Amino acid sequence: MVRWTGVVGASDGLPGAGVGVLGPLEVRGGDGAWAPVSGVRPRSLLARLTAAAGRVVLTERLLSEVWPGETPATRAKAVAQVVHRLRRLLGDRDGVLIATRPQGYELRLPGVEVDAVIAGLLVEQGRARLACGDPEAASALLGEALALWRGEPYDGVEFGDPAGLVACHSAQLARLRVSALEARIDADLVLERHRGVVDELAGLVERDPLHEPWWPRLMLALHGCGRRADALYTYQRLRALLVDGLGIEPGPEARRVHALGLGGVRAGGPAGRGCGAAGPASGGGSVRRRRPSTATR
Repeated sequence: MVRWTGVVGASDGLPGAGVGVLGPLEVRGGDGAWAPVSGVRPRSLLARLTAAAGRVVLTERLLSEVWPGETPATRAKAVAQVVHRLRRLLGDRDGVLIATRPQGYELRLPGVEVDAVIAGLLVEQGRARLACGDPEAASALLGEALALWRGEPYDGVEFGDPAGLVACHSAQLARLRVSALEARIDADLVLERHRGVVDELAGLVERDPLHEPWWPRLMLALHGCGRRADALYTYQRLRALLVDGLGIEPGPEARRVHALGLGGVRAGGPAGRGCGAAGPASGGGSVRRRRPSTATR
């Protein structure tokens, strides 16, 4: 688990103030020490301010989501009291980092460093380095990003509305982690670190077998370890899973790696993209594909 220690550059910010959402919610005050956020309502309110990413969250929305089904005796004061507690945790004595707005509150970014924002920047940089032919730097950057995850995003926070700010941001961060993991494994495959990722990929396939992008990467790793028969069998497992379960054929990347293996050709790394490309080589886990033929693959 990584703890970033950068100093806030904004002139009105407090050095070291931060919020961690890639796991149980926690805050870092001006002294640089991390502390958990205790209490359901303080966690819930801070989570919504953080998920809003520097936008104002209306007081009425906070009341409806943090105090669902309840009517505090003094509505505005109820929110203000929780905000005051959060400001103390952040060392925000002057109300600069959690700013009061005419109709609500705003968590000031980049005045407050958020681990999810740091992770997103590292993933973007890592994928850019991979696309530009620098897998060593890419693997390091993506590994640093992945190390920021301490568990499930917003662990311990009550999401409330499944289409609300926190639930949507949590789902976005879960997708970001998968994307980062795919790209880091791609970088390691280019670096021929096959033995270092084959067990990891086998575990990912077992945990999430319907996420197809893991399968061609596992096949590549097995090929790289000299386990051609295991790689070919892995494709047969994938095809059986998709054809029997979903009625579709494996995607183009899995078929490409399988065809190379059948021909005895070294499969190499994932299909590449040009410098600056942002998307994963495998095209994700889309299942909009043709129906299976009767021919055996």
